[in-house]
This record gives sequence, structure tokens and C-alpha cells, in this order.
Amino acid sequence: MLTQTQVRRYSMQSGLRDMMIAEKEVVLTFLLQLLSERGILDRLAFKGGTCLRKMFIGSQGRFSTDLDFRGLEEHDHEDVILAMMGAFEQEFHGIRFHIPDGSYYETVDGLSWGVNPTYAHEWNGAGVSEIKLQISRRETPTLAPVRLPQCEQSYFEPLPFAPAEINCLALPEILAEKIRACYQRNKARDIYDLGIYATRALDQALIRRLVVLKLWQARDAFEPARLINKFEHGVEFDWDDLRDLVRRDARIDRERICVDCVRGFRFLADLTPEERTLANDAHQREQALWERLRPARARG
Repeated sequence: MLTQTQVRRYSMQSGLRDMMIAEKEVVLTFLLQLLSERGILDRLAFKGGTCLRKMFIGSQGRFSTDLDFRGLEEHDHEDVILAMMGAFEQEFHGIRFHIPDGSYYETVDGLSWGVNPTYAHEWNGAGVSEIKLQISRRETPTLAPVRLPQCEQSYFEPLPFAPAEINCLALPEILAEKIRACYQRNKARDIYDLGIYATRALDQALIRRLVVLKLWQARDAFEPARLINKFEHGVEFDWDDLRDLVRRDARIDRERICVDCVRGFRFLADLTPEERTLANDAHQREQALWERLRPARARG
């Protein structure tokens, strides 16, 4: 593990209010390395906010304190947990990871499962700090995952290893899942992440298609006007959710984020007739249409 002085320096460079957010960022890098070296990540695809920061946008992104994955194929959660427990038997570069009894959980819909490993090291030895690690089995990736190097961070130089390349969901699929998250819940971190991409060139037709497919899989009708209205007003989002995850000198410009998302994701309303049919099929009667609309490489 890095020394407290090294982590404090990184925290100050990052402008964080809480040094322990920086500490967790570093511990996440060690945990990803351990899971990669043990082959556990070969069965998973990295996704979510931590993935965006670590693999796509680096220091421009907000901090995140958990790890989200998608299973690359059907899997038994017990096999994955046993593999993790085996990986955690020995200290890893000064960090002791542990899966407490009873920490396994499933989401209410049964489509995701997770564990909350605790960790301890020389200058944080209580063993009560934890990482939320969640694996979705809602569906396998729609697009082919991509293997990427981690974005360079200022604390990489003193690491005792070269950070591993990691299998990730393709960026259009990550963004489609962020849009689905904005549609279904009110965490400001989701609209904040989308705001970073709202002014960039995107494969609009592919992302729109993926949003429709993913909400269909979740048995949720998609009403683009409802999402755009949510972006426009911004009042449904819990903006306090972001406070500790951005630089202390960063102003969270809610109005700008909302305006950018309205403009940048207006294309979601341009549904094709087939997409509109699927978007209105919350009871999943249109299985054949869903199969036809999936990208060819996903069907293969």
C-alpha cells in the first residue's frame, strides 16, 4: 500500500475534501490488480462510474468508491466468491482484504449480486473500511467488451506493479446504462457522468438503440420526453450525492449540466418505428423484435 504521505499528496493534488476518498481510490487500484492477477476479471466486464474514471476519462471524471461489473456469461456467484476468498487469503502488497460472513447480497429484482469486502493496511488498520463490489447478471454485454489500459494517475509511479489492462463494457454501452440509470433513479452522479459526454461526438443511433434494448430487458417502457423533462428541470436528482466525489474547488453547475444533457441527448427522442414499438413493450411481448434490433455481433 502507498504511504499515508503519498496518499495525502495525491488527495491534495486532486483537491478532495476527504483524504479517505483518495485512499479508497488507491485501494480500488490494488483490488483490481489482485482480481486481475488471479484471473477473476477474465470472467467479468468493468462498468459504471469507477470504470469511466479509471478507464476512459481519468482525472476529468468524478471519484467513485465502488466497483461494478457485468458477467461475461452465466455464472454461479458462489464460484466467484470462493475465487475471491482464495485471492484474499494472503496480504496483497500490504493490504488485507476480507469478505465478512453474511456480506453476500442480491438486489430485490435478483438481477445483481454483490459482496462488500473490507480492507486494512498499515495506516488504516481497523478493518472496517469496505468496498461495494456488485456484479450484474441482468444480461450479458450487448456489444463486444474492450480491453483497455487504465488512465494514468499521479500515484501510479510509486505503485509496486504496473496497473493491469481490464476488460470493460464498450463506451456506448456504458453510456446507455447511465441513461437507463438516470431514467430509473435519481442519483446526481449519473447525470454528472452523462454531462461530461453530452458535448462530445457520440454514436447517437447506437446509443439510442441500446437504451431501448436495455429498458426493454428491465421491463420498463421508455418515454424519451419524460427523461428530457427530468434533465431539463434537474430537481429530481440528489445533488448532495456528489459533494465528496469532486474537487472541493469545483463548482457543480447544475444548470449547465442539465442544459448540456438536454441538448446532447435530445437524439433519444428520434426513435425509429421499430424502436418505438419496443419502447412501449414493457411486458416483453416483442421478443422477436428485440432479437432483431440487437447489434449483429451481440446476436452472434
